[in-house]
Amino acid sequence: MTYKLIISREVHDDIDAIVGYMVSELNSPAAAKGFLDDVDEGFRYMESNPFIYSLCPDARLAVKGIRKVVIKNYLILFRVDEKTSSVFVLRIVYGRKNYAGMI
Repeated sequence: MTYKLIISREVHDDIDAIVGYMVSELNSPAAAKGFLDDVDEGFRYMESNPFIYSLCPDARLAVKGIRKVVIKNYLILFRVDEKTSSVFVLRIVYGRKNYAGMI
């Protein structure tokens, strides 16, 4: 089954901020390109089989069905709606950040 990927405005903003940081602060366009490639790969897997990813360890997020994709130091947070065969991508955050309050 293929799921429809719905990406929030916040995700676009998150990607812009992360890539901007990698290019401007880290002076590493290669890291930014690698990050974008990894995000695209994560999106492809979410479209085909979102349940391969585990629920977030935070109990409040897990009850909401929030799952996570780990990409190096970052997490893609999403939830699946089986009724509409949709995957809602909610945020991309730095993994060590307290992200539970962001959702």
